[in-house]
Amino acid sequence: MKVEWRLFAGAGGFFAVTATLYWFVSYEQAGTAMLALSVLAFLMVAGYLLLQSRRHGIRPEDRGDATIAEGEEEIGYFPSSSIWPLVLGLGAVALANSLVFGLGLAALGVGLVVTAAVGYATEANSKG
Repeated sequence: MKVEWRLFAGAGGFFAVTATLYWFVSYEQAGTAMLALSVLAFLMVAGYLLLQSRRHGIRPEDRGDATIAEGEEEIGYFPSSSIWPLVLGLGAVALANSLVFGLGLAALGVGLVVTAAVGYATEANSKG
């Protein structure tokens, strides 16, 4: 993960410079705030990847002298495909739109979110 955290840290640095220049060129608060928040988001991911790289050590992908056989181990658990994340997303969109269109849409959104959470948890429990 040597490359990954540096990539995100570099993107955070780029957006820090961009946010600073944007503020001094435009003095516009909303755009500057969004750029500054993107700096925090990129640096948060970079920090997480840096911690993971220190916890797990050097991977075969990070070494120039590694062989293919060194990378043939089991990577981890990957969940199977499911419809529930889509249902959860539709529920979140319905909830967001209910702020504009009213409580009827909020009830639909809550119903979809609860159904998706229960369905996904049940599906993961039955497969595990």
